[in-house]
Amino acid sequence: MALKSALILSVLSGVKADDDLGFKMHYHAPAAAGTYPVVLFVSGFSGDAPASAYSNFVNQLTDHGFVVVAMDHLKFPNYPKQGQAFHDVMDWAAAGHLQEALVDAGISAVADLEKVAVMGQSAGNHVVGQGLTDGCSLAKAMVMIDPVDGFDPFGIMHSEDLITPGEKLKFTIPSLLLDNELDPKGKNALFPACAPAKLGAPRWFDATAGPVWNVNASSFGHVDCLDDLYIAAGKLVCPSDKKTDKKAYRAYLADTVALFLDGVLNGNTDKFDLLEDAAKFDIAVTVRNDLKGQSHADIKPGCSNTAVLV
Repeated sequence: MALKSALILSVLSGVKADDDLGFKMHYHAPAAAGTYPVVLFVSGFSGDAPASAYSNFVNQLTDHGFVVVAMDHLKFPNYPKQGQAFHDVMDWAAAGHLQEALVDAGISAVADLEKVAVMGQSAGNHVVGQGLTDGCSLAKAMVMIDPVDGFDPFGIMHSEDLITPGEKLKFTIPSLLLDNELDPKGKNALFPACAPAKLGAPRWFDATAGPVWNVNASSFGHVDCLDDLYIAAGKLVCPSDKKTDKKAYRAYLADTVALFLDGVLNGNTDKFDLLEDAAKFDIAVTVRNDLKGQSHADIKPGCSNTAVLV
């Protein structure tokens, strides 16, 4: 199923300063001409982590047959503003400008705007979640990798929190949550955890309003999704076990995201069985889900929103 030869292009969008979308856009697409589902991806630290740091993972996801638009910027975190910017990106894509940008970048792949997933890593999920709170636009599925809520890792400032504990998010969308056991652990006494439990995956799992699958990679850490060079820097503040196979972890991430999106976007709901069986994964994981009473056959691509008036 994977497209082994992929044309990986990473270019700036060329958006004019007076039409700034708030992110630099990096386009990745399969080499073969065709129409492909789209993944809109916001990097960690609210987009301040360089998109290039995820190139190995993103390239593998592209090999599975996806157009991936990776987004980053250098801006002080402002989740309401950056969430609105992400929502604007979705509307920009829906208006046909994403396809124009692909053509301008020399990419022959066609973006299937009926099959669009949104994805974040770390606090990039806060940006994506705020964007969906502002409006679903063309989002049909959501992937959360190591999600973090809140403005600071200590959970002291709550003015920009997306999630209110005990309440559901204001949007309902089929979701995949990928976390790991080192996420909620601090590097040492001087550093808070990069994904504290009270702000990390458990908070997001409980708040997700739609059906959600959670796969936890038992031996890995918050920065292990990055390319090796960036892991070397990231592990100065986030724990990472030097004995674990990071290449295998990144392959697992891409394979699992592709499996989930094939189930949701393409209607191959038999793939959901695989998300619920830890023995089917190539690395050690634990799995859980909350399908909100739905059967696999009931789960369809789409997003609804209770925060905005239609």
